[in-house]
Amino acid sequence: MKAGPKAAVDDSPLPWRPRSTGSARFAKFCERFVKVPKGTGALTPLRLRDWQRDLVGSVLDADPQPRTAGWMLPRGSGKSSLMAAWGIYELFTGGEGATVCVVAVDERQAGIVFNIARRIVELDDDLASRCQVFKEKLRVPNTDSTFHCLPAEAKRLEGLDYTLAILDEAGVANRDSYEVLSLAQGKRERSTLVCIGTPGPNLADQVLLDLRQSAAEHPEDKSLVWREFSAAGFEDHPPDCEHCWELANPALDDFLHRDALHALLPPKTRESTFRRARLCQLASDTDGAFLPSGVWDSLSTGVGIPSGREVVVALDGSFSDDTTALLAATVSPTPHFDVIKVWERRNGDDDYRVPVAEVEDEIRDACRRWQVAEIIADPFRWTRTLQVLESERLPIVEFPHSPSRLTAATGDLYSAAVNGRITHSGNATLAAHVAAAVIREDARGMRLDKASRSRTAPKIDLAACLVMAHSRATWRATHKKRGKTRSFAA
Repeated sequence: MKAGPKAAVDDSPLPWRPRSTGSARFAKFCERFVKVPKGTGALTPLRLRDWQRDLVGSVLDADPQPRTAGWMLPRGSGKSSLMAAWGIYELFTGGEGATVCVVAVDERQAGIVFNIARRIVELDDDLASRCQVFKEKLRVPNTDSTFHCLPAEAKRLEGLDYTLAILDEAGVANRDSYEVLSLAQGKRERSTLVCIGTPGPNLADQVLLDLRQSAAEHPEDKSLVWREFSAAGFEDHPPDCEHCWELANPALDDFLHRDALHALLPPKTRESTFRRARLCQLASDTDGAFLPSGVWDSLSTGVGIPSGREVVVALDGSFSDDTTALLAATVSPTPHFDVIKVWERRNGDDDYRVPVAEVEDEIRDACRRWQVAEIIADPFRWTRTLQVLESERLPIVEFPHSPSRLTAATGDLYSAAVNGRITHSGNATLAAHVAAAVIREDARGMRLDKASRSRTAPKIDLAACLVMAHSRATWRATHKKRGKTRSFAA
């Protein structure tokens, strides 16, 4: 996309006069103007599969056209590309002032569909010559039609007027945003909100499943149409049941490759997550535990980390009177973990405060004992300590607890644990913190958390250290260019 004022575009109609209507007309538009932007079949004309045409036909072939559509499909079904193609079709053929908006949990997610749509326009001369491309908007000046993306923030969606709205990842979408989108209808004779996604982790409260229930309870309601591809009802089958795979994945052995599903089978991913994301089954964890039973115990060697080894040190520092923890991990593709020290309030000690100076001295002692490559911590509320240690030329590495970073690091740690790519000393406090950790999944990803927000809930600070230490220890082990390690040993 070039910056600055946009050049004039061709104001003539598309050279296309089909006699078909509904989904058949959309299918012909795809063959004529839409090229697959990436993946299997890239740069070839998009030829809709029967199941894709049936999905779009549930809206375009219905009379009257429904105001809301709910589609539940597993990951890897090409739903983003399908919705992008439908959005472009509406942009160019929806008439005067057609408006297409893509709404997702954040701008990055909304941008996935938008960027596919942008690429579809760029790959066809007839489309590109009639469309202006902006950073977050496509515009056809001849009809003043627009295609744009927005985050699912209710305040930013007020006042919308659309012909087609796409609520992506409706399994984790904000309910207020869904309601604002729904209530925006009525200004046009024809407009549809399509809510599409896989089931989210919170089965008790999510837009996608509410639409599913409403469609089942009110089949006479023509304003709502529901379609799903799932293995629902076969939750008693094992996750590697290929019968369930074929039920839930219409793209299997087409542009969804079977070996990818094999590669993601538990324990490489959590079983409940695999069932929701790949089979669209309504699965939830029985206890939310981070690791399957017995995995952590099987990784114990009963041995600590010898002096002089190259290690990273992770600090999970609390504010005021909560638990603070230090953990060491050897720099290795298969790191070994041991506890340095944990500070926590004793029952009845209302005057307890985290001994910050003592924590700093313990870190210095660790640098005398081992070759410390990194001292890792989230700087939140511990900035001064990190600055003091860094002024002493100790190797401080900040590890901000952003959702994207924690999601990736937590997933890597889980995979390493269940596949035996880590070991630990068998420290009882570390085992207790790992056992107390649960997974929280939401629109921003997954991360470790306490089972309860109560002050008396079991602590997980060493588990938080484990996530950081594993991420950095394995990174350093696989990158040849390493920073200087620090030791105070004489």
